[in-house]
Amino acid sequence: MKFKVLTESEFKNFSETHENESFMQTVELGHLKEELGDKVYYLGVLDGKKIVAATLLLEEKSVLNKKTFYAPRGFLIDYKNIKLLEFFTNEIKKFIKEKKGFMLTIDPNVIYRMRTSEGELMENDSPNDEAVDNLKKLGYKHFGFNMYLEALQVRWEYFLSLDKPYEEIKKNFSKSTRKNIEACYKKGLSVRRGKIEDLPTMEEIFTSTAQRKDFFSRSLAYYKKMYKHMRDLMTIYIAYLDPDIYLSHTEELLNEALKNAEEIENKAKTSCVGTKIKQQRELALKQIEKYKEELEKAKKFKKENPKGKDIGVLLSMKSGREYLTLSSGVLEEYKSFTPKYALYDCHIKDAYEMGYKYVDFYGITGDFNKNGKYYGIYEFKKGFNGNVVELIGQFSLKITNFYDFYNVMRTIKHKIKSRKK
Repeated sequence: MKFKVLTESEFKNFSETHENESFMQTVELGHLKEELGDKVYYLGVLDGKKIVAATLLLEEKSVLNKKTFYAPRGFLIDYKNIKLLEFFTNEIKKFIKEKKGFMLTIDPNVIYRMRTSEGELMENDSPNDEAVDNLKKLGYKHFGFNMYLEALQVRWEYFLSLDKPYEEIKKNFSKSTRKNIEACYKKGLSVRRGKIEDLPTMEEIFTSTAQRKDFFSRSLAYYKKMYKHMRDLMTIYIAYLDPDIYLSHTEELLNEALKNAEEIENKAKTSCVGTKIKQQRELALKQIEKYKEELEKAKKFKKENPKGKDIGVLLSMKSGREYLTLSSGVLEEYKSFTPKYALYDCHIKDAYEMGYKYVDFYGITGDFNKNGKYYGIYEFKKGFNGNVVELIGQFSLKITNFYDFYNVMRTIKHKIKSRKK
C-alpha cells in the first residue's frame, strides 16, 4: 500500500461512489473552505493503482502556532479493515506532524445503530462496535455516544427510505402531517426553487429562525461563497404565500362558518334548545370570529404584499445516496402557515424523482422525552414515518504531546463557562 496526496479529480472520482460519501467530503466543500481561510488537503491510499481510502483534510485554527486538523464526516474507508485503517492513520499522523499539527478530529459518516421512528432499537439490529473498537485500538479517543448537540456534527439523524413510489411513501406519513401538507397548499402556499437572487431572503429567514431557537446562523457573505462553490450540490426551496389564494381561502372558511351557524339556528327553532345545541352555537360563533379576524389579516397581507411574500426556506444538499436537509426556517410572523410541511413535501418528492435512496432530515437528538428542549424538531420529522439513525460519533487523535495540554485547558475553560451559567 502507498500513501499519496491526491489530485482533486482523483479524490472526486473516488469520493462520489464511496458508501460513506458526504457533501462534507467533496471538492466543492474544499473550495469553500479554502476561500474561508482553511488549508485543504486530499489524501489517499493506493493498493497498486487503485485508490482504497481517501479523505478531505482541513488544516484549521492555530493554537500557539500549532494547528488542529479535521476530516469532516471522517475518512472514506472501510473502518472494519483494521490493517488499512492502521496504515492510513499512521501516514496521516506523519503528515499532520510535518504540518505542525497536534490533533486530528474525525466524525465518520458511519451508522452505529438503526432505530424505529419512535427511537426504539430495531429488531435484529446490532451495534457497529467493530468500527468503534478499531478506532480506539489505534489510539483514537471517543467523544462518547452523546445524546445532544455537543459535538462538531450531529450524531443523531432522521432518515426516510425512498423504496416505494412517492404516493405510497406519502400514505405512510402520519395523519396530521398529511393534513398539514394539504392545508399549506389550500392556504395559498407554493414552493419554488431559489436562485442566487434569493440568498438575501434565505439569510433573513435563517437568521430569524436561529434567533428564535437560539441556534447559530451564517452571514449573507457566507451563503454567497457557499453558492459560488457548492451550487451544483445545493437546492434552495422557497415557500411563497400567494395573497389572492390566501384571501379567497379565508373567505371560503368564513362563509362555511356562517352557513354552519345558520344551520344550527334553524335546528334550534325546530327543537328544544339543550346543552348540545348551546355548545354548537358557542363553537360556531367562535369560528366566525376567528375567520373574521383571519380575513382582516388576509386583506392586510394582500395590501402590503400584492405580489406575495417568501415566508419559509429549506436548503438541501446532494450527498451520495441521500438527499440531505441541511437547514430550514420560517419567518416568525408566519409560523401559523406551517410552510415547513410544504417545503419537506417538495424536498421528498424531488429526492424520489431524482432517484435517491434516502432523504436525510439531518439533525435530531437522542432524547425522545416530550419535555426535552429539542423534542419539537424530532416530533415534526417523526411525522414523516422514517427511522432514527445513530452514527458512531466523534473521535480525536493525539499527534503530539501538546494535545494533552490543549485538552486540559479546554476542560478548564468549559468548567469556567458552566459556573458562569
